[in-house]
Amino acid sequence: MHGTGEFRHRLGKFFLIIFVMPLFFFGLAYAVWQLWNWLLPDIFGIKQISYWQALGLFVLSHILFKGGHWFGPGHHHGHRERAHWKRRMKEKMRQKLQQKLDQIDRELRE
Repeated sequence: MHGTGEFRHRLGKFFLIIFVMPLFFFGLAYAVWQLWNWLLPDIFGIKQISYWQALGLFVLSHILFKGGHWFGPGHHHGHRERAHWKRRMKEKMRQKLQQKLDQIDRELRE
C-alpha cells in the first residue's frame, strides 16, 4: 500500500504536467508573440505575426538551438556523453592554441 506522501507527490507531478507546464509553454509563446510584434516591425520593418505563428517560431527555435531538449542538463539521455565530448574538444582546442602560441613565440625569438 502506498503512503500518503507518495500519493501527494504523484498528484503534484500529475498537476504539474497536466496544468502548469502547458500554461508555461503557451505563456512563453505569448511572450514571443508580443515581443515580436512590439519590436521587429519598428526596428526591421517586418510584418506582425499571429499567436500561432509565434508558437511555431518558439518551437522551431527550440528545436534548432536546443536540439529539441525541453529541460535543462541532466533531464535527457546522453548528457554525460555530450559533456565528455565537450571536455575533450575543449582540451584539444587548448592544446592547439598552446602549440600555435609556442610556434609564434619561437618565430619571434628568431
